[in-house]
Amino acid sequence: MIKKSILGFSMLALLAAETNASTLLQGHVYVNKPVANTVVTIRDANNKTLKVTTDHQGFYQQDVSQLSAPLVLFADNNLLNRAVQKGVCAGNCIVAMVSSLQQDQVNTANINPLTDYFVSEVAKQISLVGPEQLIEQSVISPISDDILTKAEEQLHTLFDQSLRQAGIADRLFDPVSTNDPALNRLLDLIIFNRGYHSVSGEVGATVLLDMRFKPISQQSVFDYDRAVKQKEENIKAKKRIFIVGDSTASNYDLNVYPRMGWGQVFDQLLDKQANIVVINSAQSGRSSRSFEAEGWFDLIKPLMQKGDYLFIAFGHNDEKCDASNVKRGQADVSHLCTYPNDANNHKQYPADKVSMSFQTSLERYINFAKQKQMTPVLMTPVTRFRDANNKIAYQNQSTLPVSHMHYTGNKPGFAYFGDYANTIKYTANANQVALIDLETLSIEFANLHKHDWQSYWLVIDPNNPNYPYYKTQSTGVIDHPDTTHFQEKGALAIAKIIANAINNDPWLQQGITFDQSQIN
Repeated sequence: MIKKSILGFSMLALLAAETNASTLLQGHVYVNKPVANTVVTIRDANNKTLKVTTDHQGFYQQDVSQLSAPLVLFADNNLLNRAVQKGVCAGNCIVAMVSSLQQDQVNTANINPLTDYFVSEVAKQISLVGPEQLIEQSVISPISDDILTKAEEQLHTLFDQSLRQAGIADRLFDPVSTNDPALNRLLDLIIFNRGYHSVSGEVGATVLLDMRFKPISQQSVFDYDRAVKQKEENIKAKKRIFIVGDSTASNYDLNVYPRMGWGQVFDQLLDKQANIVVINSAQSGRSSRSFEAEGWFDLIKPLMQKGDYLFIAFGHNDEKCDASNVKRGQADVSHLCTYPNDANNHKQYPADKVSMSFQTSLERYINFAKQKQMTPVLMTPVTRFRDANNKIAYQNQSTLPVSHMHYTGNKPGFAYFGDYANTIKYTANANQVALIDLETLSIEFANLHKHDWQSYWLVIDPNNPNYPYYKTQSTGVIDHPDTTHFQEKGALAIAKIIANAINNDPWLQQGITFDQSQIN
């Protein structure tokens, strides 16, 4: 292994057609398609910067004879459709690194989701939350061989299987330097975005997902053949159900099993003959505002067709409006918070910040769905296993039941207060769209299970050898139950509640067919 080379291997150099004294850097910027007319910024170890613009095929070439490796490259053409972010790239850059240059030759440096993931892995090892924090540094220090090797190994763990499936046989594969056209076919099957660092509010690590928005990880390595099938099914399905929402619905990696969101298991209840595909794009920690602002909604828009369904399930993180919270209050208010309607159902929001109205935020999804001739379905948020005093229900000999808690009172730190569930109900009525009152239905369910609720919500025995992840966790375990999120049994129970609500709705039951043996 050649040291101090990106991914632990030497950069593949293309000899120029005619020998000259220039050291050239060239490559393609590609995110599901060639990124044309975007500015590529090249910055070296001494903070010297050059900029070049890609052509219509996403190709760039730049003389870098005066630059000194290592180099960091980033392209920004609002690639991730993010809004309301700070920094050089405002959350929209895609990044690559070049650790060494072949002098007086042509060096290839592509920029794509896999190069970005590699930089993200490097950033985490040097205590940065993501690639964009590395960009923010004025000086790019040399990266140790050990760090490069670890990031390389992680990349190969996730993608070696898919590389073989895609026909890329090179054992020394490097997404920065490869010129194999098969790489683009693989990249076309990956959903790419940035994470979110909840404490600071900064743009976080690189997120890579398959065509059903399931995480690509060491436990769930990318399967090229499966992704090809997923993409085909997404397109050819008779109908698609899109789920936008938060952690109560989202997909989870296998390493945190049995934790699951209800959206993760919803497709298990559908009649397989109906040819309906569920695309669960719900994301942990997102509110109705941040899900859209971080570009998640833009990722599913191209998949939507006339006749599809859009399940809109927000509320848990929209409530995070306490500016007095010392740890993360300012970040929450800046990125997550939306305000409910007042007691008279009037919208509430700061001057010139209408996007912070919960109703307005929900209506963005409703209006888009209607424009696409889809069926939007609003849901009130699923209940937490909490009583009216915001304590775990039925504990310490208490008989107080699980109660409605999705509201904020008039207390310090909150600019406005009101009822989130009622705002959702009002919004559904005002816009004449379907409503599933999941909060009420799940409260009824919770109170029926006061003796065995820990089998549904996330309460894991940390000493259970089947679930080693929970051995080191401070929440979601017996001593510190997670009363918001579910384990598999709870996720299925909530999904069945939703399915039965659809079966009982004359408007919705006509388009969504369930396998009754799965929900009875």
